[in-house]
Amino acid sequence: MLRAMVRDLRAHRGRLAMTLAAIVLGVAFVVSTWVMSDSTARGVGDTDLRSDVDVVVRSPERGAVLAPADLDRLAELPGVTDADGVLAGRAALVGADGKLVPGPHDRAGTGWDDTGRFALTEGHAPGGPDEVAVHTDTGLSTGDTARVVLGDGREVRATVVGTFTFRTLGLERAPTLAWDADTALALFGRYDRIELTGHDIDVPAEDGWRVDTGAALNDEVRADAEASARSTKESLLAFAAVALLVGGFVIANTFTMLVTQRVRQFALLRAVGATRRQVRRAVLGEAAVLGIAGATIGTALGVGLGLGAVALSQDDATFAVSPLAILAGYAVGVGVTVVAAYGSARRAAAVAPVAALRTDALVPPRRRIRVGLGIALLLAGTAMVAATAGADLDTTSRVVGLAGGVVAWLGVLVLAPELAGVLRPVVRVLGRFGGPAVRLGGRNAVRDPRRTAATSSALLVGLALVCAFATLGETMVSMFGSTVRATVPESTTVLRSASGDEPLATDVLDRVRDTPGVTEAAADRYGFVEVTHAGVTSGTTVSAIEPDAFGTVLNQEVTVGTGDLDAGFVVGSNQAAMLGVGLGDEVTLDFGEETVTRPIVGLHTTTEAQPLFYLDVAAAPEWYRERVTSVYATGPDPAAARAALDAAFADRPDVRVFDREGLIEADMGEFEAVLAVMYAMFGAAVVIAVFGVVNTLALSVLERRREVGVLRAVGASRRLVRRTVRLESLVICGWGGIAGIMVGVLFGAIMQHVMLGRPLFDITVPYQVIGVSLAGMVGVGVLAAVWPARRAAHTDVLSAIASE
Repeated sequence: MLRAMVRDLRAHRGRLAMTLAAIVLGVAFVVSTWVMSDSTARGVGDTDLRSDVDVVVRSPERGAVLAPADLDRLAELPGVTDADGVLAGRAALVGADGKLVPGPHDRAGTGWDDTGRFALTEGHAPGGPDEVAVHTDTGLSTGDTARVVLGDGREVRATVVGTFTFRTLGLERAPTLAWDADTALALFGRYDRIELTGHDIDVPAEDGWRVDTGAALNDEVRADAEASARSTKESLLAFAAVALLVGGFVIANTFTMLVTQRVRQFALLRAVGATRRQVRRAVLGEAAVLGIAGATIGTALGVGLGLGAVALSQDDATFAVSPLAILAGYAVGVGVTVVAAYGSARRAAAVAPVAALRTDALVPPRRRIRVGLGIALLLAGTAMVAATAGADLDTTSRVVGLAGGVVAWLGVLVLAPELAGVLRPVVRVLGRFGGPAVRLGGRNAVRDPRRTAATSSALLVGLALVCAFATLGETMVSMFGSTVRATVPESTTVLRSASGDEPLATDVLDRVRDTPGVTEAAADRYGFVEVTHAGVTSGTTVSAIEPDAFGTVLNQEVTVGTGDLDAGFVVGSNQAAMLGVGLGDEVTLDFGEETVTRPIVGLHTTTEAQPLFYLDVAAAPEWYRERVTSVYATGPDPAAARAALDAAFADRPDVRVFDREGLIEADMGEFEAVLAVMYAMFGAAVVIAVFGVVNTLALSVLERRREVGVLRAVGASRRLVRRTVRLESLVICGWGGIAGIMVGVLFGAIMQHVMLGRPLFDITVPYQVIGVSLAGMVGVGVLAAVWPARRAAHTDVLSAIASE
């Protein structure tokens, strides 16, 4: 049996190549993902960390609060041979456009020292208040003038006299700018930390300082790098899993076609004594051989793609190819291929020996079991979604709803051959108005619904994912816009940091209040904290804001209770449902060093784009009150107030002034960029699905070689044959595209319902994505048919119609 299978593989090299290509694509995607994440982790782990610091002392409070007197005290401790104070403070570099360069600025400014942290690459160290050294990543060179905005809103200018690279300690972020020690102390006032070198250093515990060893901080960096790489790998492998799912459909469909074409061969083997088990093992052995070959090629390709992607994305790339990446490639290649071929192996083993006497032998279908399973999955999934279709879902309901959508999706895939039957009346109608090519192509497409469904299922999965996330994305964009319009009055002017998510300078709110024409102003301090109730802790978002902001600069609708922040929290209704709390219940917000426990006094209509908790700013920790993320302002004449604010902050590179629509446009830009990346990742699955169409059509042409020969013998031209295959491809791709779009939009509706807490069908349909998808399916249908149509048109008539 093994020799027979090997000879068959050698005899059909084209069929072998098409099957291998399907395996190679899926394996390459997984291995390249693994290599990229391993290389990223290795790159962070290989960072030149400082190892010359024994103990690091930091204040228990946030910010740089250690004074020179603290440095002197610590330097006198027993065992300390050297003590260095590290100055750090907020310092934002102004770009060529007059606004802050995006990026973290919280500790971007520091003081120059000779501890080995700095390595000059050009120029010399700063020596006065008018000189500064900059990190090589800033793009500035010696002789340039650096404009810098400090944490209190002051702007300073200094000449760049040197550029440097930086050796970090622990999770320290490399600074952007460095002044001499005296200037930095005058600018920032206190030390961020004090580094001690020596032996057996014992820092007094009663001072309340946070004390860590340098080795422990560096171990924290390595652990964080591994966690980040693991998270990246998991995210990318999710996309790889989708590609594998689609590739599994392609491989399974390929083996189904191969088994169908070799029914007589299997029957002859059964007739000469082969058992069902031998036939099944032979087909699985063939799949394993193809899986090993495809995994070998795919692993090599994946390693090359992964290393190439790392080299393009990182200046100082670190390459890593772990044994796990290689093992994953082979596990995927062999495992997916064998699993995909198992159904075909069972059908091959079920061929009766008498089928060897028939020229049109077919594998017996198992329709009843498939239909029953598909209906059960579809009904169960629909019931799960319907049961969780209400508002204010708790965590369990959200999980059940999303799982129901997945189960219903699986039901659609299982029932795909039956659903493909709807093509028959469509083909009949088209046949009445079309020519011979339309009738023949349509009939070929619907002749074997199982083959049509298997071919189109790969497209269905790929397009469904694209349309699902497009529906979720468009709904989020629409939701955010409508939420901002409902919450922020048109008369309100909004001020944000020009650097992105960084807090505004501490003087912005006071300056807004002092602007002529502004009579109402409030600040939003938005952040992520932990909320605890009844011993259960989870993450949430909170906005600390002035109580009089509601009804003046903000229109936050409170549906239950009161919006009086003086009395307690105002919480989103969805968040309250997830926590299992209501009016009067006390919950605790954990801000790190401090906690705030208050009762819930009101529930507001909310979405995930809004803060889930509103808190009176007076009750927030002092450090949190200074983290102003947005300022809202208005006056008796809103237009005049807006013009006055534009003028007041025209010279401030750290502040951007928005009207309501401008705020929506700015916030949605980054989100839409993330969606574009997701579409590109899912596009890999669509590419694999397109290959599956080409593969199936080519095998279908081989399967119908005699039929094509007879067609040519009775007068069909090569052009007619090409058009017939092309129209068959269009029907298959069109069916897969339309079904994928419908499933994707419905699944997107479920996703936005469980993730955003909106009504199930309160969605924004992504018409642009749908239009591009439909047009793409037409293009795919035409391109996928090029080679199979040419092969069919050049079929040798005499050899095709000859009896086997």
